[in-house]
Amino acid sequence: MALIPQQFIQELLTRVDIVDLIDSRIPLKKAGTNFKACCPFHGEKTPSFTVSQDKQFYHCFGCGAHGNAISFVMEYDRLEFPDAVEELASSLGMEVPRDENAPSRPKVDVTLYDLMEKIAKFYQRKLSSPQGKPAVNYLKKRGLSGEIAKRFAIGYVPGEWRNLESIFPQLKTDKKLQQQLIDCGMLIKKDNSLYDRFRDRIMFPIKDKRGRVIAFGGRIIDQGEPKYLNSPETPIFHKSNELYGLYQARQANRKLERLLIVEGYMDVVALAQFNINNAVATLGTATTESHLQQLFRTTRELVLCFDGDRAGRDAALRALEHGLSQLRDGRDIKLMFLPDGEDPDSMVRKVGKDEFLRQVSESTPLFEFLLKHLASQVDLNSVSGRGQLVHLAKPYLDKITDPIYHEFFSNALADKAQLSVEKLEKIIEQPQQTAKPSKRPKKVTNNQKVDKTIQLALTLLLQKPQLGLTVNNVTWLKTLPEKGPKLLHQLLEIIHSNPNITTGTLLEFWRDHEKLYNRLAQLAVTEREERMKGNEQAELNDCIKRLLRQAQTQRLDYLRLKDEQSGQKLTTAEKSEYQQLLLLAKQKPEKR
Repeated sequence: MALIPQQFIQELLTRVDIVDLIDSRIPLKKAGTNFKACCPFHGEKTPSFTVSQDKQFYHCFGCGAHGNAISFVMEYDRLEFPDAVEELASSLGMEVPRDENAPSRPKVDVTLYDLMEKIAKFYQRKLSSPQGKPAVNYLKKRGLSGEIAKRFAIGYVPGEWRNLESIFPQLKTDKKLQQQLIDCGMLIKKDNSLYDRFRDRIMFPIKDKRGRVIAFGGRIIDQGEPKYLNSPETPIFHKSNELYGLYQARQANRKLERLLIVEGYMDVVALAQFNINNAVATLGTATTESHLQQLFRTTRELVLCFDGDRAGRDAALRALEHGLSQLRDGRDIKLMFLPDGEDPDSMVRKVGKDEFLRQVSESTPLFEFLLKHLASQVDLNSVSGRGQLVHLAKPYLDKITDPIYHEFFSNALADKAQLSVEKLEKIIEQPQQTAKPSKRPKKVTNNQKVDKTIQLALTLLLQKPQLGLTVNNVTWLKTLPEKGPKLLHQLLEIIHSNPNITTGTLLEFWRDHEKLYNRLAQLAVTEREERMKGNEQAELNDCIKRLLRQAQTQRLDYLRLKDEQSGQKLTTAEKSEYQQLLLLAKQKPEKR
């Protein structure tokens, strides 16, 4: 997200009209100053989905979905943030710039996506032609329906060496087109001849997160090697970053609670045939750190599926090493081991959907598998064996960066080794955590009143940002304790720098902070009493006055303590300030 300058995001949100954007996908009806529709994110008969043109913000009072134009594209089109920005920018004829301080990225020839889409559609047509009959028979034999083949855009490429010439008649003479097809891995140039990379194979298009075809996987129908042939690395395809079926899984599930990582294309489509639409496959590579990072942006639980033999367990250990560093609060990784000779495709056909899903849900937790694997290599009945277990576990423990998971695994390891946690820490030579300094005793203050004042001020500014243009010289807000006043100061700074900013654009500044973003979005749609409407400016001014009085009280307390207890003499300026603050403190606050 940081690669896209904030200034561009603001300009993008200024140029797009959220009403036009949403109305192009779901029909909106005028309802007072807003627009309404049945929510596209949950089933309902009575419209509770509201779009505000003034705020450039949507909110569903039924399911709580909310956000600006970028949020809507992310949710509705199931895209990640950078892709949603690209999509919106493209619709407006804008080019997304990249932060100059970010690592430079090679410019991609976007016409390659168009070429790959044409090729994919050609393969689909060929599957339905007489030439594709052997491929259709094979797919039927594997239990796949036409509906599933269509959903995954499965196709067939005949055995000729130059099929692409029938799609691109100008190919023989168009040198630029030849190079483009070489660049995207579809043509091979050897000596002075050009020929197709894929021949006589069932073709599985590989799509990126935006649904664009970026590569292919081809499976031989009868005997032959290799059984599976993938596209090579290209400017638009990097196999260590991509996952087959992730686009389809996100399209089939608004919210993915869990993703199942399997080995091959046929496993993904076979599970989809049983209405299990949350499987993805790596593309001939082991599960990488990049894969896990992508998947955790989509879901909170991953189940990695492996064969139950030695090779499967070795693969699980390699994936586990990448997975340990990715664990955070709320994330979970489990391991599923299949019986010898089984793969997900054969397993689901043997035991059925319900039993297969039960086994997925009961997969082995990552730490349980790791401890069991390590314990199998030592004699736990001996002191030396238990010490050896700790040393075997140390490299894995070092990879866990999350303190909660680190403590959890340390405790589990200590229990397994029959050691106290303190003894364990000494063995693995971990420095003892320094004791946290004791917190200062809290003063008896009007903190609750301050919190309510801050909340009201934030609500007013989020709902009507232009109210903040009349509020000036508030650097003193940063002197108040807690985060609320500092957040209010930041909000006012943004509004002064962007006088015409809308609610939707304002919230975008906190997208990286999920909890805070959701809290602020909630304030932006909080219904206020009818009697309070129309007095927003006076209310905001009153909030600022009360906060200023709190800041003055805090400053007065500081100067008094400095003068009475620390033995430090107040400067002339501080004495003058102290007298002024005393006078202000004696004045009665205005009644609300």
